[in-house]
Amino acid sequence: MHETLLSELRQFVTELEQKEAAATYIVPSEVMKAVKKAKSLEKLLHEIFMQVSGHGGIHLSPIIRREFGMNEELMDHFKQWAPYIKEQFEDELHEAIDRAEIRAGNQGVFFEGTPSKKEAGEALQLLKDIAHAAVRCQFHARLVEPELYVEILDKLLRFYAMPNTYPEGNTVSYRNLISADRLYAMSGSDDAVADALKAFAKEWYQQSPHTFLESKEGFFSYEYVRNFLYALTEEQLERLRSDYIRYIEEEFKLVRAKPELNRANHLKIMLETVISWMPH
Repeated sequence: MHETLLSELRQFVTELEQKEAAATYIVPSEVMKAVKKAKSLEKLLHEIFMQVSGHGGIHLSPIIRREFGMNEELMDHFKQWAPYIKEQFEDELHEAIDRAEIRAGNQGVFFEGTPSKKEAGEALQLLKDIAHAAVRCQFHARLVEPELYVEILDKLLRFYAMPNTYPEGNTVSYRNLISADRLYAMSGSDDAVADALKAFAKEWYQQSPHTFLESKEGFFSYEYVRNFLYALTEEQLERLRSDYIRYIEEEFKLVRAKPELNRANHLKIMLETVISWMPH
């Protein structure tokens, strides 16, 4: 009795799964109209910027759903959208991004200081370029070239470097942006894309005036250094290693004077890690 019921349920579930997998989804006309008529899109530009500069990778579905009032189920089945609908929606989205402006009352979202008209215009263009590239990555996941991801990273770094922009280009923001873990997430776990991003980030760092990866003060903890070894030359890594070893030597003197097992063990593990660092 129970086996018969279980068998019927299993077959029913299988049929439903097959039916759902074969389904094609269409974006409702009211959603398409909402994208076509969308104005005042500072929030869209800001959310895309924050998404692609964060540690979550390039996942724009929640942003698109919130911005245009789209059904959650529809976005959950993004891969099953009818091809012509997906193409049409992407075109409308690119056109909406082109229409975006930063109105005077909303400049505080993107600027900490007061930008000149020229800087505001350049920043807006960078934000639009980032958004366009991110949309292409979202809609053509495994088909786009690594260069498109590199373009996003390049323009994020340029935006940070402008005089009045927020987030500003400081040690923390740059370090967070070029962390190997973050770049791997940005790549969608694609090794070729991640390698291209790291190559660009290393070139950027080596050509910049920055030295924040070359001293202990540039890191929250020695454990984070592994995320930046790829960007350092042997000489730079040796400076960083020497800085940590000096710190360990000083701390060891204190532990010798007042023995404490946990602290001594922590220093031992730190020194083992520091010695093991190798440039990539």
